[in-house]
Amino acid sequence: MIKRVLAIILYSVIPLGIFILLGFAVESNRNIPCKNLFVEVKGNQFFVDSAYVAGRIISQFGLEDEKTIGEISLRNIEDLVSKIYYAESSQVYRTIDGDIKVNVKQREPIARVINSHNESFYIDSKGKLMKTSDRYTARVVVVTGYITARYSPNLDLYAVENHDEISHSQKVLMGLNELIIYINDNSFWNAWIDQVYVTRAGNFELVPKNGAHVIEFGKAENIDEKFNKLLLFYQNGLTHLGWNSYNRLNLKFKNQIVCSK
Repeated sequence: MIKRVLAIILYSVIPLGIFILLGFAVESNRNIPCKNLFVEVKGNQFFVDSAYVAGRIISQFGLEDEKTIGEISLRNIEDLVSKIYYAESSQVYRTIDGDIKVNVKQREPIARVINSHNESFYIDSKGKLMKTSDRYTARVVVVTGYITARYSPNLDLYAVENHDEISHSQKVLMGLNELIIYINDNSFWNAWIDQVYVTRAGNFELVPKNGAHVIEFGKAENIDEKFNKLLLFYQNGLTHLGWNSYNRLNLKFKNQIVCSK
């Protein structure tokens, strides 16, 4: 009976002791001077760099004033970084040595649109419109033609549930987004397709990097079927006839490609 009571007391005291020790460790860690700020910017683009983000943090929170870890709010740093326009998300944490580390993920553009008003903006990987930058231009597919949609920071192409309630210009952007995603996800088409032109009727025409011909793609429908048909024609047709044999390749008809010079 005594052994049982001692065991119960022991199992109760040990967690309490660990909790108290952790409390002391945390409090001790809060008094450590902030030694270094490390910023890592992830992504394939260069809209922002680590020096820019670090500069914003240092100037906002005065980290050069030898503050302690406890005086610095990680939540506030994360809020500041999240407000940087080209940042998609961020993670902020501190080490036991007194360093603060910030990981920033950049927004990833998938296409650059130049609309009918001669305005330029990107569509990003989350289906949102994104302003261009004066300091960096992303190497992505360029889209021109009859695009009346204007830049809107609130437009979310993935949030649309009822297509009957959106404008024609937004439907064009949605179709364009779907088409570009397919192109970017395929290594061959991503390397081959350079530009997309939108016709007055809202159809898409693709221009390869070598500019040998124009591909009349039509609407963003049966995308996989159309590209498979085009690939077979490349492999069994143009490789023998020559890439400059035709000026236009029309994919809009089922089970055939209509070629014209």
